[in-house]
Amino acid sequence: MKRKILIPAFLCFLFGLVFFAGTFSLFAAPKPNGTIVGKISDAETGEPLIGANIQILATLRGASADQKGNFLIERVPAGVFTLRASMLGYRPVSITNVVVRADRYTSVTFKLKQSPIEFDPIVVSAGKTKQRLDQAPVSLSVVTETDIKRRNPTNIIEALETTPGIHFIGNQINIRGSTGYTFGAGNKVLLLLDGVPVYASDTGQFNWDMLPPLDIEQIEILKGAGSTLWGASALGGVVNILTKDPSPKGKLLYSFSGGKYGAPAFNEWRWTDPNRLYYNREDISYSKKFSQFGFRLSAGRFESTGYRQLGDFKKYNLTTKLNYRFKNGIKWTGYGAFNKNYQGFFVQWKSQNDPYEVDPANLDNYANTNEIALYSKLVIPFSAKFAVNARVSLVRTLMGNQFGEGADFNPAIGQGFELQADWLPAAGHTVTAGFQFQHDAGSTRFFGAHKGFFLGPYLQDEWKARENLRLTFGLRYDRYQLLGGLAEDLFSPRFGMNWQPWATTHLRASVGSGFRAATIVERFLELTIMNFRIVANPGLQAEKSWAYEVGIRQYLSENWNLDIALFDNEYWKMIEAHLDLIRGQVQFRNLDRTRLRGIEATTNFSYPGSLWGVDFTPGLQASITAMDHEDMKYHEPLVYRPKILATIKSMLKVGAFHFQADYRFAGRVEAVKIYPINDRVPMKFVDVRVSYRLGRLTLQAGVNNLLNYNYAPMESNLMPMRTYTVGLKGEM
Repeated sequence: MKRKILIPAFLCFLFGLVFFAGTFSLFAAPKPNGTIVGKISDAETGEPLIGANIQILATLRGASADQKGNFLIERVPAGVFTLRASMLGYRPVSITNVVVRADRYTSVTFKLKQSPIEFDPIVVSAGKTKQRLDQAPVSLSVVTETDIKRRNPTNIIEALETTPGIHFIGNQINIRGSTGYTFGAGNKVLLLLDGVPVYASDTGQFNWDMLPPLDIEQIEILKGAGSTLWGASALGGVVNILTKDPSPKGKLLYSFSGGKYGAPAFNEWRWTDPNRLYYNREDISYSKKFSQFGFRLSAGRFESTGYRQLGDFKKYNLTTKLNYRFKNGIKWTGYGAFNKNYQGFFVQWKSQNDPYEVDPANLDNYANTNEIALYSKLVIPFSAKFAVNARVSLVRTLMGNQFGEGADFNPAIGQGFELQADWLPAAGHTVTAGFQFQHDAGSTRFFGAHKGFFLGPYLQDEWKARENLRLTFGLRYDRYQLLGGLAEDLFSPRFGMNWQPWATTHLRASVGSGFRAATIVERFLELTIMNFRIVANPGLQAEKSWAYEVGIRQYLSENWNLDIALFDNEYWKMIEAHLDLIRGQVQFRNLDRTRLRGIEATTNFSYPGSLWGVDFTPGLQASITAMDHEDMKYHEPLVYRPKILATIKSMLKVGAFHFQADYRFAGRVEAVKIYPINDRVPMKFVDVRVSYRLGRLTLQAGVNNLLNYNYAPMESNLMPMRTYTVGLKGEM
């Protein structure tokens, strides 16, 4: 009991110490300040790079370029600094020995070269502060806006599915096999929107239709336990979706895409005329900055007949993002997203001879879902060395009953608050300290009314011990309290290292723990679906994990790199769905101890050049993840997890044309729950597409599942057949 009281008290004390020490430093003898001004442009065309980011390294100061490519950074302490400029689609550039003098203007000019592949983008998910990808102590993957545009996805899942180590089973994401398939309840991966948790408070699931792909600036995927900074639910990894800020220059973006589902592989499988099966999506967005105020407003519509019975849906989106920068440097950001879905629920096929049909008794399985996500952030930069971030958030989800009985669900509401301080107390140290609170509530006739809350103070210091050595030390205390019920807690330490022994080599190592309490649905759901009854388990314990990793990132040339990581993830009390075939019951239970370990290798290559005076740039991104996973008690493989994942993305840019072919492979799943003796095959998908850029307009065409391969990621559920797609994107 004393330990449980002392740990959070100690962390809160440290947070307070950081806050007051940083604040106290403001009252020390003030240092004279100067101003940095400059311009960022394309190295070849000379055009201004609107929205490019500029960061003063070893400080918390930065800016973005306006519609003329100009930038201004005020209140910079006198001294010598290194500036770094970056922008999507360009190679970052650093300028050293920039001298800032008191009450003077220092002028700097950046010229950036285009890059077809983002080799080392700036990321924030590794340590809650901006850093280069190759300087992170953990494995990270990044999906850029350019990647998203090239794939022409209709939702976020399609944008992520070629990412190394990522595998989807239904709508559930797996990072290196972390989650498996839990029938839509609970997830071992934490989903964030601009660093804010946005999962449903009762199921723990993320709505992948919450925002359109048009809104996304970048998606960062942290692999391994991330609980030390991000909190509960991050024991298997973190997916952080970063949205676009308002454009310095008024900009209208639009995207129209459509597709037609082809015929099934066998005529016997046809359930309707294939020419009647289609989808279409329309999105439009406008953003602009007016001096200190900026806004972005987006609206979208997504409709489909589906490729099988109960696959039809209608989905609507409305999102907005507001920014206001006060003259004293304080920045406020507000975000809101509304999503409305009406869709069918396909649980399992009618039979192997009718894989795209359902039992006639289930043809009315439809549901309405309305979801609202809101957050408000305030960043107060007290000085170039100390800043405080505060945010509040709300996620409200209302789901209608798929079985036709009205008013079965009340809104599930999740409310969050976080206070974070960033402090640079001495040369080479970046201290991040904060406190997070989350209150979740859910109420339906299927699991009753329940409320719970999380709280967690955290502290981390990233120490640049040498010019080529960075060490990270962190700790966090998480406590989950189910009101009127059990309480669980965990102390989560973290250590990381990034060492650059040579100019082209980065070595990294990390160890950290994770924690996830069972969701309300996993504990209390009582429901009959088809022939199975889900039984409640109020005593379900929290999952805990330790993640170990070592890796190397090697630059073989300016345009070619290789990344290799060895990982070992140990879980205690892993929550899995247990199926009792004799009784026809499903219940979420704890496994004593499980392990997922393996190796992951990725490579990125591009060779910018020209052929007969025309831009000719080939590119390749490839990855393989080999895993071994088992239940340590029974020495059996974990269910719904392949042991091999592989992706190959080959690209070729010829003038205004861009050609791309993607290959996705997942090994045969060794163990499943419902029909373990049925035949299973590996996943082998080939997608091809071509785009043509005409000024500010891009025309796209493609074929998904080119080989019309039949694959079921879980029993009685086939993935879509060959699909023909077209798209039109542009800006004004």
